[in-house]
Amino acid sequence: MLNNFSDIPLLFYSSETSTPIRHCLVCDRDLLEGAEYMIEKAFVNYPSVGTKDLVWEFAVCFECMHDMKSDYSEESHQRLTEFFQVNMHFDLQVDLEAQQNTNAEDWISRCAITGKHIDECSQYQIYAYCVGNLCAFENAPFMISGEAMDQLIPLISNKTLGAMNDFRDRYFPPPQDLSPLLKDRDFVFI
Repeated sequence: MLNNFSDIPLLFYSSETSTPIRHCLVCDRDLLEGAEYMIEKAFVNYPSVGTKDLVWEFAVCFECMHDMKSDYSEESHQRLTEFFQVNMHFDLQVDLEAQQNTNAEDWISRCAITGKHIDECSQYQIYAYCVGNLCAFENAPFMISGEAMDQLIPLISNKTLGAMNDFRDRYFPPPQDLSPLLKDRDFVFI
């Protein structure tokens, strides 16, 4: 394997099993058998009390990710691509890769869009690109703050937001007690 691959960090393991996430959320494919996939986890952070809550976690193979994104409008594809080209900064990742640093905590320490430190984010999502049982350390892992997600939502068409929210509702329906907080908030799948 290439030098920029390492074991999947514990941070991206399943919170339920404390082992690597084994199956694609959508098609149930065994990801550890060499599949290319993304892991995404979302958190609500409470920096004043030093704790955080996991909102969701999943892994999706590239085939299912491609299928899901085919439901996005052309307008949304274009706007999101332009936004990320202009605003996504991988300076931290480039520096860490040059140092051959594979500590995932370091890689996700700052929002790749706003530069805001993870401890200052009330909400954030983390991402890892994996192949089988290995994690790539190039432009990922990375973190995107809730503040950056709020910048993305106005760029996304109603059709695309509908597709993203349908995904959320299918796989992560909010608990009744949190429904007012999460159900009315748009789900953004990058």
